[in-house]
Amino acid sequence: MLRHDIEELPPLQTFVADRIALLGDAAHAMTPTLGQGACQAIEDAVVLARVAEAGRDLAEYDRVRRPRTRMITNRSARLGTVLQFRARPLAAARDALLRSSPSSVQLKSLATVLDWAP
Repeated sequence: MLRHDIEELPPLQTFVADRIALLGDAAHAMTPTLGQGACQAIEDAVVLARVAEAGRDLAEYDRVRRPRTRMITNRSARLGTVLQFRARPLAAARDALLRSSPSSVQLKSLATVLDWAP
């Protein structure tokens, strides 16, 4: 059996400093609950490339990426808390709710995470 602790980091106030931009886990490490870590790093790269192509300031990358990654980081942490309930009544209620929820409802609840366009 392997045990890997999951540590949460406080959100950064900015992803940029001078000519340096942080991407992926360096900018917004998140719990693995939603499986979005690598996805968000790819989104970061796409936005950063577009900002660079347009000759815009790195502040634009920061302005675009921080709200979205903060929302996803927070959702991942909240969902992780619920999924790790150990108290039997809470875990039973969670499991019953998940079993009774249609997959379309579950998918719709993830729309803001999954629907992204650069």
